[in-house]
Amino acid sequence: MPKLPVRAVLAKRLNELRKDLGVSQAELGIRMGIPPDVASTRVNRYEKGVHAPDLETLEAMARELGVPLPYLVAQDERLAELIRSFAGLPVADQDRVLKEVERVRRNPTPVKKVAKKAASKKTKTPVRRK
Repeated sequence: MPKLPVRAVLAKRLNELRKDLGVSQAELGIRMGIPPDVASTRVNRYEKGVHAPDLETLEAMARELGVPLPYLVAQDERLAELIRSFAGLPVADQDRVLKEVERVRRNPTPVKKVAKKAASKKTKTPVRRK
């Protein structure tokens, strides 16, 4: 699947998260520290991908949406979900996950083994005897 541009990813996630929170564009903008007279317009432009926020605004956005900042801009959906899930874990569990990822990184499963395992799981056609 082709990756969307970062601005499009941010626009999509911002819109989805804001709606999930049940807040208007104006309310979110005000919570982020944007002046009330332009809050709705600015958030609308971020959601449409017309403009991109600066880093400070992006930090405030992530804070108000309750997600890690990297989640908002991760172009790979699996990575985005990993970031969000990881951030929700207690520190002890985060440490366990990091150790496991490092173990897997040092000893990856060779592609041949994965393919062989997948092939062995398929049901075999019985041999007909005459």
